[in-house]
Amino acid sequence: MTSVKLLLPADVFDEIDLPYEGVRDISALTLAIEGTAVLANLATLAGLQPQLGALVGAIRNWRLRDERPTVALTVKGPGVDLRLDLPRNVSTAVLLKHLEPLFEDEK
Repeated sequence: MTSVKLLLPADVFDEIDLPYEGVRDISALTLAIEGTAVLANLATLAGLQPQLGALVGAIRNWRLRDERPTVALTVKGPGVDLRLDLPRNVSTAVLLKHLEPLFEDEK
C-alpha cells in the first residue's frame, strides 16, 4: 500500500482530522511546505481521499493567514516530482487540480 507523508504547518492539521496510521513503507510521497515550522503526520492515500477537500481548504486558509508572498508545496515520490508555488490567495480548485492525481489510482 502506498502512503503519503504530510509535512504541513500545525494549524493545517488542527483544522482537519487526518488519520494517523504509522509508517507503512519507505517509499512515501512527501508533501512539504518549505520554509515553515512543520508537523509530520502519515496517512494512507485511501484514508486521506475523503479528506482531500478539507485538506486543500485548510492549506488555503493557512496561506491566507501567512504573510509571505509565496511558499512552495512540493510533492516527491516514485514517479512524482511536483513543485507548486502557493500565492497567498491560492484557490482550492488549483490545489485540488494538482493534488487529485495522487489519489486517482486509489479509487
